[in-house]
Amino acid sequence: MEILAAERIDAVHHFTPLHYLPFIARAKSLLDKRSLLGANFAAQHLRPNSTRQDAERGFGDYTFLTLHASPRILRSKLKAGYAHVDIAVPAEAVEAVAYSLCRFNVAKTRRLRRAGRPGYTESATNGRYYDAHQIPAARDDSDKAAMLRRHLAGSMIEVLVAGELALPDHTRIVCYSEADAATARRVLAHLGRPWAVTTTAPPGPYRPDAGRIMAVQRFIDRALDEPDWRGDGLAFD
Repeated sequence: MEILAAERIDAVHHFTPLHYLPFIARAKSLLDKRSLLGANFAAQHLRPNSTRQDAERGFGDYTFLTLHASPRILRSKLKAGYAHVDIAVPAEAVEAVAYSLCRFNVAKTRRLRRAGRPGYTESATNGRYYDAHQIPAARDDSDKAAMLRRHLAGSMIEVLVAGELALPDHTRIVCYSEADAATARRVLAHLGRPWAVTTTAPPGPYRPDAGRIMAVQRFIDRALDEPDWRGDGLAFD
């Protein structure tokens, strides 16, 4: 059952620093945290606070995406001058794998089912508790459909893919400046990826400084030239 298509959702979004695009394009997939560590990426490549929270709350083995095209974290990163892109994954690629929906912020919500506390109430629109999850999620089609009908317009619903997510040829890379788009096209051309690159207005202020731009370009040049290189700790926060 195509739950996302029924709500006219054509893309699911994953936001990443621009300088990580060579790694994603080379792998042709988005990796969950365990897979990233298994591919020899250092823990410093993961956002420290959310990574710890995700794992502690039972969601460490998922790739995180969202149905929201301009979430608060994206606006925050762009405002601080950190170049990010939207990996816009066709909804049918997500529908083809095991995924759950969660209407609560996995890393930030304080209402958890642990230490004797009940957490959020299970329901079709809230989702249900699975495995060691401390937050409910919609896993069954009927619950996913109910959650979307009730909360799509007013919540930032997270899309949780079990394991890694392969990216099809019609994936789009959405950039927030023409300069970033030119860099993204250079990366994809170098690696032979057919993904389309588009530019859209940023959802708020975005003014990267010259020094930051140069650091990103140096990082990308090395990532393209050395396939086994795993980064130098260039920050994204």
